[in-house]
Amino acid sequence: MSRTVKRQSVVAFGLSFLDVLCCGLGAAVLLLLVVKHGESVAEIDAAGFLIEHVTEIQELIATKTEQKTDLKKVADETQRQIIALTAQDDARSSISRLQATRLANLLREVQQQRIALSSARQALASDAAQQQRAAEEAQQVASQQHLTGLMVNSDRVVVLLDSSASMLSSTLAEIIRLRASSPQLQLRADKWVSARGAAKWVVDRLPNGASYQVLTYSDVVRDSEGKTVTGAQTAKWKTKQDAAAARTHLSSLLDDLTPNGATDLKTALVAVAGIDPAPVQVIVITDGYPTLPGKSSLNRLRDCPRVRAGQVPLISPQCRKSIFDNALRVNRRDLRGIRIDVVLYPLDGDSNAVHGYWEFATSQGGRLLTPVPGWPTS
Repeated sequence: MSRTVKRQSVVAFGLSFLDVLCCGLGAAVLLLLVVKHGESVAEIDAAGFLIEHVTEIQELIATKTEQKTDLKKVADETQRQIIALTAQDDARSSISRLQATRLANLLREVQQQRIALSSARQALASDAAQQQRAAEEAQQVASQQHLTGLMVNSDRVVVLLDSSASMLSSTLAEIIRLRASSPQLQLRADKWVSARGAAKWVVDRLPNGASYQVLTYSDVVRDSEGKTVTGAQTAKWKTKQDAAAARTHLSSLLDDLTPNGATDLKTALVAVAGIDPAPVQVIVITDGYPTLPGKSSLNRLRDCPRVRAGQVPLISPQCRKSIFDNALRVNRRDLRGIRIDVVLYPLDGDSNAVHGYWEFATSQGGRLLTPVPGWPTS
């Protein structure tokens, strides 16, 4: 029984002691944490924490402020770059538009230049064709002149056309018959048609702008206007404007002119010498020696008959030769330096005229042409 009591008392003591120890230890820990150590550490840690965090926040704010300033600078620089790039882009766009406008203008100018070049080429081709035709015509004219032996000067040319009655035909009988015929029949006489054609042929060979004069002579001398040429009334130069107008004017003068009267070469040469400035070339179209001595007396010429009142003198071939020589002798000084060509149509009974006119033309630097029947064809 005693043993049992002892065991129970030991166990009870152990539990109480442990409880006391645990309570004491808990109180000590509580006092250590709450009363002393806990309050001072909390205060110290909270102040330091706040100071440290305030400092960190201030540093962070300063850093962020610097970063904001830097970012603002970067933003401003970027904005300026954007503005500059925008301005450059606008400038490039303006330049592009200007270049596009200039390019369009250049394209239009190129197109216009192409059109102008095409027109110029066509005009050049046309001019070349016209020049070719003109050259061919000039060559044809020159060949015709060389073939005939009659070269026409380019300026100041006088055509001296014999319009006396003998220009109707080459035979005396036919001349007498035609003189008794109608004017229409006389105008269609082959010899007179050919002589008129020769005068037109000469004028046709003159270039535009050339000075010329056509004088018809029989017992009077008339110019291309149909006016009588005397000592006081001299002939004036005409200017060839174009071939058609010149030919029309000459046709109006000659196509209604019937050959009539005697032949006064001396007065015709005086009229030629009176033209100012002096001619360069004279082309005489005739059929033989003259029959009138001009103002000279027929009685004083060798081999010529004495003229009696109321009588028509009979002029022999020898007298006509003397009248011809007298006409040349009186006018030789006034005709110096003037080329004289002669177109001589044949006349029966006056064969010596070929030699006399050949000497006359040669002494004046010209040529004598005796055309075939029907020349010229124009």
